[in-house]
Amino acid sequence: MRLKDLESLEYFKFLQLLSEFTGNKLTKEKILNTKPEKEEKVLLQNIQKTEEFLNIVNKEGYFPLTEYPDITESLKLLSIEDSILSVQDIIDIGNILFISRQIKNFLSNVEKNYLLDLYKKIGSSREVEKIINDTVDKSTNSIKDNASTDLSRIKKQIKDTEKNIISILEKILHSRQFEDIIQDKIITIRRDRFVIPVKTNFSSKLKGIIQDKSSSGQTLYIEPINIIELNNNLSNLKIEESIEIRRILKFITDLLREKYNMIKSSFEAIIELDYLYTKVKFAKKVNAVFPKISDKINLIQAKHPIFLLKEKNFNPIDLIATEKRAVIITGSNTGGKTVALKTLGLNALLLQSAIPIPVAEESEIPIFDGIYADIGDMQSIEQDLSTYSSHIINIKEILSLITDKSLLLLDELIPGTDPDEASAIGIGILHKIKEKKSFAFITTHFKKIKMFALSDDYFEVASVGFDLETLKPTYKLYYKSVGQSMAFSIAKRLGLDEEILKIAENYVENIDLNKMIEALENYRKLYEEQYYQYLKLREEFEKEKEKYKKLNEELERKKKEKWKEELKEAEEFIKNLRKEGYRIIDSLKEKELSARDLEKFIKIKKEQLKTAYPEDKNIQIEELKEGDKVKIKGKSQIGEIITIREDKANVNFGGIKIWINLDNLEKVEKEEKSKLDFKIKKDIKPIPTYINLIGKTKEEAIKELSEYIDKAVLQGISTFRIIHGYGSGILRKAVREYLDNLPFKVRYEDAPYQEGGLGVTIVYIE
Repeated sequence: MRLKDLESLEYFKFLQLLSEFTGNKLTKEKILNTKPEKEEKVLLQNIQKTEEFLNIVNKEGYFPLTEYPDITESLKLLSIEDSILSVQDIIDIGNILFISRQIKNFLSNVEKNYLLDLYKKIGSSREVEKIINDTVDKSTNSIKDNASTDLSRIKKQIKDTEKNIISILEKILHSRQFEDIIQDKIITIRRDRFVIPVKTNFSSKLKGIIQDKSSSGQTLYIEPINIIELNNNLSNLKIEESIEIRRILKFITDLLREKYNMIKSSFEAIIELDYLYTKVKFAKKVNAVFPKISDKINLIQAKHPIFLLKEKNFNPIDLIATEKRAVIITGSNTGGKTVALKTLGLNALLLQSAIPIPVAEESEIPIFDGIYADIGDMQSIEQDLSTYSSHIINIKEILSLITDKSLLLLDELIPGTDPDEASAIGIGILHKIKEKKSFAFITTHFKKIKMFALSDDYFEVASVGFDLETLKPTYKLYYKSVGQSMAFSIAKRLGLDEEILKIAENYVENIDLNKMIEALENYRKLYEEQYYQYLKLREEFEKEKEKYKKLNEELERKKKEKWKEELKEAEEFIKNLRKEGYRIIDSLKEKELSARDLEKFIKIKKEQLKTAYPEDKNIQIEELKEGDKVKIKGKSQIGEIITIREDKANVNFGGIKIWINLDNLEKVEKEEKSKLDFKIKKDIKPIPTYINLIGKTKEEAIKELSEYIDKAVLQGISTFRIIHGYGSGILRKAVREYLDNLPFKVRYEDAPYQEGGLGVTIVYIE
């Protein structure tokens, strides 16, 4: 892309505004250095990355990145062998490691395809983070006193020595012996040694070493003789401290040097992610999207990005070149046409920079190999060129560069010269654009160019709306419509003498053309009114369609919920059946009982369940109350209502309590004899006190275990062994899960080692 085109379309101005969405210096630099991409493969990859990141942030609602430190110089130093990082360098790298870990954790929990390579670049090391946090005090930008045993010892000795020195100096300061010679009762430090201020005239009265002198000469800073040795010790301790701190810094530096590649890679990934995040923040602020990439221009409800960010009032416009590749825009000379060109041009440049643009989601646009513009006053004082000459030179260069994949934006084709000659040259330029098959949006107010565009099928015509009341463009484009320049109307509204206007009208050629244009405008307005009526009807139809769809979905949802409720009731019914079966067995221990009879009992109950809910849901519900004798419709067993809650009743059927919909019950006036009877027969064979499940599948084992437990209960066996073996532990786990869910209480444990250990479970029926 040419620099002059980027400047005339205000591309760099937009990048400056975009850079304000981040507080990070390196990200700002990356944004300001962004350039539109012409290579389709590279551009699509960049768009896919940005779009996926936008979708992730929209879904999650945030991204764990605000500010990050610039560790560029720290990394350079780290790459040098035997170098030692400063405390600030280490703090900054520690922060990068922390940010990397936060981002890594965030991205590991989201679906990603196009961001996968970037995700893989991010590393982390909690161990190194911990060492840095344990060693460095970020609040004071220093090494912690307890960073090592030696440093802790040295720090304590320094503190004790300073305490001794201060104690001695305070005694001198408050001594009557020296009160006349002391300038100020303060303890200070000169040349890294503790001193006290003494009046120059009395310095001989205090034995010691003069370390400094005030600028006025009135005060000498003396180190008393009785603290010289302590000051010497303090100096030595501080040297030891520096050596130990340097050793600690070298240790951490060497540790970080081992992680150099990971740190560098993570840092680069953070910059790239913040770059993407900045684009995303812009997109969220202005509701920007990525339009579909196609072979046509169809930007619906397009807005100018800079106008949006500066919160200027601006109506969105439709920029369309679908059936025809070139559009000639006509209308008044009040800026509306130029704004349309700049809106298209800047949005096209942003898309090719993988930046979302403020258009409707259904929009489409090609990838251009070049976006060329001739907009504004091209006059060059330096080159001594007139406006006309500058435009001609620029257009000449553009025509030599454009292809069938280029976008050309020409504002006021051939200004600055005779209109008739300019129109002729302009038509010649249009022929060249048609020959090159380029996309083009061109503004003009020349009638001959308007007429040419109407007669050539390569060009579409459009006009910019204009409000005569406010004398401002509406920025709306009316396609298949030729606009007037509105010069007379504007002049009249601005108060130009009507006599002058009448004289002017007599000199205007082709007045009939203006009348024809006016007639066409009336037809256009009529068509537009009818078209919007159609759109309104279609919108109402779509709303009704959506309403019906939602009602249908709601109906299906309620059906599913109803089935879930009934399934839950069925499961509860089966569970109660089993409990009741075992209760009956316990109560009939003295009698002879058949396992087959129990199965028969359960089978009958299941059959009852299958037909417990009639298909007809419109039957009138009888007035039922607690204590009523009822039966399930179509069944004979009688129960008693215990509780009624809304549209359900809890009914006791011979000790089995279940919840049933009221519309599935009918009241029994006289108690009838239940037809549910079964006889108990003697058909029980003794079983061993163990069951061997080794070699069985999980399903086979549980089935056999269920049958065995039924028989064990019938025969009064209270303790038995389940042999399931070691294996992978799956069978052992399945057996114990089954035991945990039995309708009666059991206790179990592993067998003693000599009796099978973990391969055998002993069960106690309580």
